[in-house]
Amino acid sequence: MKIAVLMTCHNRREKTLACLASLMKQKLPKSIPQSDAQSHANGTNELINEGIVISMEVYLVDDGSTDGTAEAAREIMPDIHIIKGDGHLYWCGGMRLAWSCALENQPDYYLLLNDDTTLVDNTIDELLRLAPSPDASVIAVAPIADPDTGEIVFGGHIGFDPKPAFPHGQVVQCDTMNANCTLIPRAVYLKIGMLHGAYTHAMGDFDYGFMASRAGIKIIQAARVLGTCKPNPSTGTWRDRNLGRLERYKLLWSSKKGLPFSEWLEYCRRNYGRNWPIKAVSPTIRILLGR
Repeated sequence: MKIAVLMTCHNRREKTLACLASLMKQKLPKSIPQSDAQSHANGTNELINEGIVISMEVYLVDDGSTDGTAEAAREIMPDIHIIKGDGHLYWCGGMRLAWSCALENQPDYYLLLNDDTTLVDNTIDELLRLAPSPDASVIAVAPIADPDTGEIVFGGHIGFDPKPAFPHGQVVQCDTMNANCTLIPRAVYLKIGMLHGAYTHAMGDFDYGFMASRAGIKIIQAARVLGTCKPNPSTGTWRDRNLGRLERYKLLWSSKKGLPFSEWLEYCRRNYGRNWPIKAVSPTIRILLGR
Protein backbone atom coordinates (compact mmCIF):
# COMPACT_ATOMS: atom_id res chain seq x y z
CA MET A 1 0.00 0.00 0.00
CA LYS A 2 1.51 3.32 -1.09
CA ILE A 3 1.12 6.73 0.52
CA ALA A 4 2.21 9.70 -1.58
CA VAL A 5 3.31 12.57 0.68
CA LEU A 6 2.74 15.90 -1.07
CA MET A 7 4.77 18.94 0.02
CA THR A 8 5.86 22.30 -1.33
CA CYS A 9 8.58 24.58 0.04
CA HIS A 10 10.32 27.90 -0.52
CA ASN A 11 13.38 29.07 1.41
CA ARG A 12 12.69 27.69 4.86
CA ARG A 13 15.25 24.94 4.86
CA GLU A 14 15.40 24.18 8.59
CA LYS A 15 11.62 23.90 8.92
CA THR A 16 11.39 21.69 5.85
CA LEU A 17 14.15 19.41 7.13
CA ALA A 18 12.48 19.18 10.55
CA CYS A 19 9.23 18.18 8.86
CA LEU A 20 10.97 15.50 6.80
CA ALA A 21 12.79 14.21 9.88
CA SER A 22 9.47 13.78 11.70
CA LEU A 23 8.11 12.00 8.63
CA MET A 24 11.03 9.57 8.64
CA LYS A 25 10.28 8.69 12.28
CA GLN A 26 6.72 7.59 11.52
CA LYS A 27 5.77 4.19 12.90
CA LEU A 28 3.76 2.70 10.07
CA PRO A 29 1.42 -0.19 10.91
CA LYS A 30 1.64 -3.50 9.07
CA SER A 31 -2.14 -3.66 9.10
CA ILE A 32 -4.84 -1.06 9.48
CA PRO A 33 -7.48 -1.47 12.20
CA GLN A 34 -10.94 -0.21 11.44
CA SER A 35 -11.76 3.16 12.93
CA ASP A 36 -13.61 3.29 16.22
CA ALA A 37 -16.67 4.58 14.42
CA GLN A 38 -16.67 1.62 12.02
CA SER A 39 -15.95 -0.85 14.82
CA HIS A 40 -18.93 0.37 16.78
CA ALA A 41 -21.14 0.27 13.72
CA ASN A 42 -20.07 -3.22 12.66
CA GLY A 43 -19.61 -4.72 16.11
CA THR A 44 -16.08 -5.85 15.30
CA ASN A 45 -12.46 -4.83 15.82
CA GLU A 46 -11.12 -6.95 12.98
CA LEU A 47 -8.08 -5.86 11.02
CA ILE A 48 -8.24 -5.12 7.34
CA ASN A 49 -5.40 -5.29 4.84
CA GLU A 50 -3.57 -7.57 7.28
CA GLY A 51 0.05 -8.21 6.31
CA ILE A 52 0.17 -5.52 3.61
CA VAL A 53 3.35 -3.45 3.68
CA ILE A 54 2.71 0.27 3.86
CA SER A 55 5.26 2.52 2.19
CA MET A 56 5.67 6.25 1.67
CA GLU A 57 6.99 8.25 -1.26
CA VAL A 58 7.63 11.96 -0.76
CA TYR A 59 6.98 14.44 -3.57
CA LEU A 60 8.53 17.80 -2.65
CA VAL A 61 8.06 20.80 -4.91
CA ASP A 62 11.01 23.13 -4.36
CA ASP A 63 9.51 26.38 -5.59
CA GLY A 64 12.61 28.33 -6.46
CA SER A 65 14.42 28.02 -3.12
CA THR A 66 17.87 29.61 -2.95
CA ASP A 67 18.84 28.27 0.50
CA GLY A 68 19.75 24.72 -0.53
CA THR A 69 16.52 23.15 0.70
CA ALA A 70 16.30 20.58 -2.10
CA GLU A 71 19.91 19.44 -1.77
CA ALA A 72 19.66 19.12 2.01
CA ALA A 73 16.37 17.22 1.69
CA ARG A 74 17.97 14.71 -0.67
CA GLU A 75 20.87 14.19 1.77
CA ILE A 76 18.58 13.01 4.55
CA MET A 77 16.05 11.30 2.26
CA PRO A 78 17.81 9.96 -0.88
CA ASP A 79 14.62 8.53 -2.43
CA ILE A 80 12.68 11.78 -2.25
CA HIS A 81 11.10 13.07 -5.49
CA ILE A 82 12.24 16.68 -5.96
CA ILE A 83 10.15 18.71 -8.42
CA LYS A 84 11.51 22.12 -9.35
CA GLY A 85 9.27 25.16 -9.43
CA ASP A 86 9.98 28.66 -10.72
CA GLY A 87 9.21 30.51 -7.50
CA HIS A 88 5.69 31.52 -8.54
CA LEU A 89 3.70 28.43 -7.60
CA TYR A 90 2.99 29.26 -3.95
CA TRP A 91 1.14 26.71 -1.79
CA CYS A 92 -1.80 25.66 -3.95
CA GLY A 93 0.18 25.71 -7.16
CA GLY A 94 3.00 23.69 -5.63
CA MET A 95 0.65 21.14 -4.08
CA ARG A 96 -1.19 20.63 -7.37
CA LEU A 97 2.14 20.03 -9.12
CA ALA A 98 3.24 17.52 -6.46
CA TRP A 99 -0.15 15.79 -6.73
CA SER A 100 0.07 15.58 -10.51
CA CYS A 101 3.53 14.00 -10.31
CA ALA A 102 2.40 11.49 -7.67
CA LEU A 103 -0.49 10.33 -9.86
CA GLU A 104 1.94 8.55 -12.17
CA ASN A 105 2.67 5.96 -9.46
CA GLN A 106 -1.01 5.38 -8.63
CA PRO A 107 -0.78 5.69 -4.83
CA ASP A 108 -3.48 4.45 -2.48
CA TYR A 109 -3.42 7.60 -0.35
CA TYR A 110 -2.31 11.21 -0.65
CA LEU A 111 -0.94 12.92 2.48
CA LEU A 112 -1.03 16.69 2.13
CA LEU A 113 1.65 18.02 4.49
CA ASN A 114 2.87 21.55 5.16
CA ASP A 115 6.64 21.77 5.32
CA ASP A 116 6.57 23.80 8.56
CA THR A 117 4.66 21.08 10.44
CA THR A 118 6.37 18.61 12.77
CA LEU A 119 4.50 15.34 13.29
CA VAL A 120 4.31 13.06 16.31
CA ASP A 121 5.69 9.57 15.67
CA ASN A 122 2.38 7.81 14.98
CA THR A 123 0.50 10.53 13.10
CA ILE A 124 0.03 8.48 9.94
CA ASP A 125 -1.04 5.44 11.95
CA GLU A 126 -3.73 7.56 13.64
CA LEU A 127 -4.94 8.96 10.33
CA LEU A 128 -5.11 5.51 8.75
CA ARG A 129 -7.40 4.43 11.58
CA LEU A 130 -9.84 7.12 10.46
CA ALA A 131 -9.54 6.27 6.75
CA PRO A 132 -8.75 2.53 6.91
CA SER A 133 -9.10 1.77 3.21
CA PRO A 134 -8.10 3.47 -0.05
CA ASP A 135 -11.76 3.02 -0.98
CA ALA A 136 -13.01 4.92 2.07
CA SER A 137 -15.05 8.03 1.38
CA VAL A 138 -13.36 9.83 4.27
CA ILE A 139 -10.77 12.59 4.66
CA ALA A 140 -8.68 12.22 7.84
CA VAL A 141 -7.38 15.43 9.41
CA ALA A 142 -4.66 15.90 12.03
CA PRO A 143 -5.16 18.56 14.72
CA ILE A 144 -2.01 20.70 14.76
CA ALA A 145 -1.07 22.78 17.79
CA ASP A 146 1.09 25.83 18.46
CA PRO A 147 4.23 24.35 20.12
CA ASP A 148 4.40 27.25 22.59
CA THR A 149 0.77 27.62 23.70
CA GLY A 150 -0.77 24.23 22.90
CA GLU A 151 -3.63 26.00 21.10
CA ILE A 152 -5.06 24.16 18.10
CA VAL A 153 -4.08 26.32 15.13
CA PHE A 154 -4.76 24.04 12.15
CA GLY A 155 -7.19 21.18 11.64
CA GLY A 156 -10.83 20.54 10.86
CA HIS A 157 -13.44 23.31 10.89
CA ILE A 158 -17.14 23.08 11.67
CA GLY A 159 -19.26 25.22 9.38
CA PHE A 160 -17.59 28.57 8.70
CA ASP A 161 -15.99 28.85 12.14
CA PRO A 162 -12.53 30.38 11.57
CA LYS A 163 -11.17 28.49 14.58
CA PRO A 164 -10.30 24.81 14.12
CA ALA A 165 -12.25 22.26 16.15
CA PHE A 166 -10.75 21.19 19.47
CA PRO A 167 -10.44 17.39 19.69
CA HIS A 168 -11.27 16.88 23.42
CA GLY A 169 -10.06 13.29 23.18
CA GLN A 170 -12.73 12.34 20.63
CA VAL A 171 -12.85 12.29 16.85
CA VAL A 172 -14.73 15.26 15.42
CA GLN A 173 -16.73 15.30 12.19
CA CYS A 174 -16.05 18.57 10.37
CA ASP A 175 -17.22 20.43 7.27
CA THR A 176 -13.83 21.51 5.93
CA MET A 177 -10.20 21.75 6.98
CA ASN A 178 -6.75 23.25 6.78
CA ALA A 179 -4.60 20.76 4.90
CA ASN A 180 -1.51 21.11 7.10
CA CYS A 181 -1.64 17.35 7.58
CA THR A 182 -4.51 15.65 5.81
CA LEU A 183 -4.85 12.09 4.51
CA ILE A 184 -6.92 11.62 1.36
CA PRO A 185 -7.77 8.10 0.18
CA ARG A 186 -7.69 7.24 -3.50
CA ALA A 187 -11.51 7.02 -3.62
CA VAL A 188 -11.82 10.67 -2.59
CA TYR A 189 -9.46 11.80 -5.34
CA LEU A 190 -11.35 9.71 -7.91
CA LYS A 191 -14.59 11.38 -6.82
CA ILE A 192 -13.60 15.05 -6.56
CA GLY A 193 -10.07 15.35 -7.97
CA MET A 194 -7.34 17.54 -6.50
CA LEU A 195 -7.17 21.14 -5.29
CA HIS A 196 -9.15 23.48 -7.55
CA GLY A 197 -7.13 25.35 -10.16
CA ALA A 198 -8.62 28.73 -9.23
CA TYR A 199 -6.32 29.24 -6.25
CA THR A 200 -2.67 30.27 -6.15
CA HIS A 201 -1.83 30.15 -2.44
CA ALA A 202 -4.65 30.29 0.10
CA MET A 203 -8.25 29.00 0.16
CA GLY A 204 -7.62 25.85 -1.85
CA ASP A 205 -7.69 23.50 1.13
CA PHE A 206 -10.85 25.02 2.64
CA ASP A 207 -12.50 24.92 -0.77
CA TYR A 208 -11.51 21.26 -1.16
CA GLY A 209 -13.07 20.42 2.19
CA PHE A 210 -16.35 22.12 1.38
CA MET A 211 -16.39 20.41 -2.02
CA ALA A 212 -15.85 17.05 -0.30
CA SER A 213 -18.68 17.69 2.16
CA ARG A 214 -21.06 18.57 -0.67
CA ALA A 215 -20.11 15.30 -2.35
CA GLY A 216 -21.02 13.30 0.77
CA ILE A 217 -17.42 12.66 1.83
CA LYS A 218 -16.87 12.71 5.59
CA ILE A 219 -14.13 14.87 7.07
CA ILE A 220 -12.96 13.40 10.37
CA GLN A 221 -10.47 15.07 12.71
CA ALA A 222 -8.36 12.83 14.94
CA ALA A 223 -9.01 12.69 18.68
CA ARG A 224 -5.71 14.20 19.78
CA VAL A 225 -2.98 16.57 18.69
CA LEU A 226 -0.79 14.94 16.03
CA GLY A 227 1.71 17.67 15.27
CA THR A 228 2.94 21.20 15.93
CA CYS A 229 3.28 24.31 13.80
CA LYS A 230 3.60 28.00 14.54
CA PRO A 231 0.57 29.98 13.29
CA ASN A 232 1.08 32.42 10.45
CA PRO A 233 1.75 35.94 11.84
CA SER A 234 -0.59 38.77 10.86
CA THR A 235 2.22 41.35 10.91
CA GLY A 236 2.74 42.83 7.46
CA THR A 237 -0.42 41.23 6.04
CA TRP A 238 -3.82 42.71 5.22
CA ARG A 239 -4.95 41.71 8.72
CA ASP A 240 -2.32 43.93 10.36
CA ARG A 241 -4.29 46.78 11.97
CA ASN A 242 -1.12 48.82 12.45
CA LEU A 243 -0.98 49.40 8.69
CA GLY A 244 -2.90 52.11 6.87
CA ARG A 245 -6.14 51.22 5.11
CA LEU A 246 -4.69 51.73 1.61
CA GLU A 247 -1.74 49.45 2.36
CA ARG A 248 -4.09 46.83 3.77
CA TYR A 249 -6.24 47.00 0.61
CA LYS A 250 -3.18 46.46 -1.55
CA LEU A 251 -2.11 43.46 0.52
CA LEU A 252 -5.65 42.08 0.52
CA TRP A 253 -6.35 42.15 -3.21
CA SER A 254 -2.92 42.19 -4.84
CA SER A 255 -0.70 39.95 -2.71
CA LYS A 256 -0.66 36.25 -3.63
CA LYS A 257 -0.69 35.56 0.11
CA GLY A 258 -3.72 37.75 0.66
CA LEU A 259 -7.08 37.19 -1.00
CA PRO A 260 -6.52 37.96 -4.70
CA PHE A 261 -9.74 39.51 -5.94
CA SER A 262 -10.77 36.98 -8.61
CA GLU A 263 -9.78 34.02 -6.43
CA TRP A 264 -11.72 35.35 -3.44
CA LEU A 265 -14.83 35.91 -5.56
CA GLU A 266 -14.59 32.35 -6.88
CA TYR A 267 -14.18 30.96 -3.36
CA CYS A 268 -17.21 32.87 -2.10
CA ARG A 269 -19.32 31.93 -5.10
CA ARG A 270 -18.47 28.25 -4.71
CA ASN A 271 -18.99 27.96 -0.97
CA TYR A 272 -21.38 30.57 0.47
CA GLY A 273 -24.57 29.92 -1.46
CA ARG A 274 -26.92 32.87 -1.89
CA ASN A 275 -24.97 34.92 0.63
CA TRP A 276 -21.77 34.89 -1.38
CA PRO A 277 -21.91 38.61 -2.42
CA ILE A 278 -22.16 39.63 1.25
CA LYS A 279 -19.20 37.44 2.15
CA ALA A 280 -17.24 38.77 -0.82
CA VAL A 281 -17.33 42.36 0.50
CA SER A 282 -16.70 41.44 4.14
CA PRO A 283 -12.88 41.91 4.04
CA THR A 284 -13.37 45.42 2.61
CA ILE A 285 -15.82 46.27 5.37
CA ARG A 286 -13.42 44.89 7.96
CA ILE A 287 -10.64 47.16 6.73
CA LEU A 288 -12.98 50.18 6.58
CA LEU A 289 -13.92 49.59 10.20
CA GLY A 290 -10.29 49.22 11.20
CA ARG A 291 -10.69 45.62 12.32
